[in-house]
Amino acid sequence: MEWEIKPFGKESSFSGNPFIDGEEIHCLLIKNEEGVLVRADLQEKDIENLNANSVIMGRWKRVFEQAPDTREENLKQQRTLEDLFFSLFEVEQALQGDETDTLKQIVGLMLERKRIIRRLPGKSATNAITCLHVKSRREFVVPVLEITPKVVMGVQEKLQVLIS
Repeated sequence: MEWEIKPFGKESSFSGNPFIDGEEIHCLLIKNEEGVLVRADLQEKDIENLNANSVIMGRWKRVFEQAPDTREENLKQQRTLEDLFFSLFEVEQALQGDETDTLKQIVGLMLERKRIIRRLPGKSATNAITCLHVKSRREFVVPVLEITPKVVMGVQEKLQVLIS
């Protein structure tokens, strides 16, 4: 028996009508004519459209809740992180030392992971790497230090407070 189980839908499996926040949705586990096990999310009015040859293996109800769109919030945090990275190199009053260098390295790694900056392999040294900010084409020399899990946890907590 094949399974075709998808995540909860945002619209009715039969009519295609979008669900509304707070609407009660009927979820059915159906063995269709081809013998495939599928889940169908339906509005009340769509239950009558169910194929008579479909075997209902299970049935339950749930209340539909629209998932919040987090893309804008993620972009805002990304821009904040980017601005923080720039300021670590630009602000003259910035404290120099291992903590600042660790912050530069971790923020740089986060931005590299998101492909906002990339390493320039020919210009990197053993105690520093040169990174290119893709949009502005600016180069930054990021110090390389030994980072322990304890240090990462401490910096991560500080970053969450800063960029949230």
